[in-house]
Amino acid sequence: MKRLIILLISFFICTSVMAAQSDVKAMTIEQMEAAESQAYLQQILSIDSLEDAEDCRKHRNDALMCANFIINTPCELNEKSDLMWIYCARYVLLWDEKSDEILISFPKSSKEWMICPEIMSVFLAACTKTAIEDKIIHVYSKELHVKAVTTCVLYYIKHKKTMDMLCKPNMKKLVKKHRRGKLEKYLSDQYDKEYKGKSQTENFFIPE
Repeated sequence: MKRLIILLISFFICTSVMAAQSDVKAMTIEQMEAAESQAYLQQILSIDSLEDAEDCRKHRNDALMCANFIINTPCELNEKSDLMWIYCARYVLLWDEKSDEILISFPKSSKEWMICPEIMSVFLAACTKTAIEDKIIHVYSKELHVKAVTTCVLYYIKHKKTMDMLCKPNMKKLVKKHRRGKLEKYLSDQYDKEYKGKSQTENFFIPE
């Protein structure tokens, strides 16, 4: 089922990567430093796939670094400035696909707002970051759900203008809950309602 999730955004990322490949040499020093080093940037650009779960364990820190980059960096409209974001999103996808440490589920309620690849990439990055840092392994838990969706809401609020130009995700309800200090409880109750309070270990919902 992981492969089905990957297919939802892989086309967008693969297309963007191919289009941006010719611009790699033109990247500025500042963009390279955003990835901490030119060597690390080249490592991301050169990886087409991860072999298996064991390979993913060896690259856990790389996946975490890419997830943090996505969460802390705006997805720009300009392709050249967006290059590093695209490659980090691609790397997270590759890691999530082969890793046996992470399980991701798209809740039914996400249909209202998870309508574009950029938001989906932030959601996957947030799930990856939480799973690695909090050691939430083999399960899509309430804690993972609350943290991942909250990260998406905060990302949208911070980069609202760009995100609305890209895909106009319907996050008004979630933003309102956040501003009233009720988002965490709302997401917790939402999880209990959709998953009957049980952590997910195999069931997925794929947004249409």
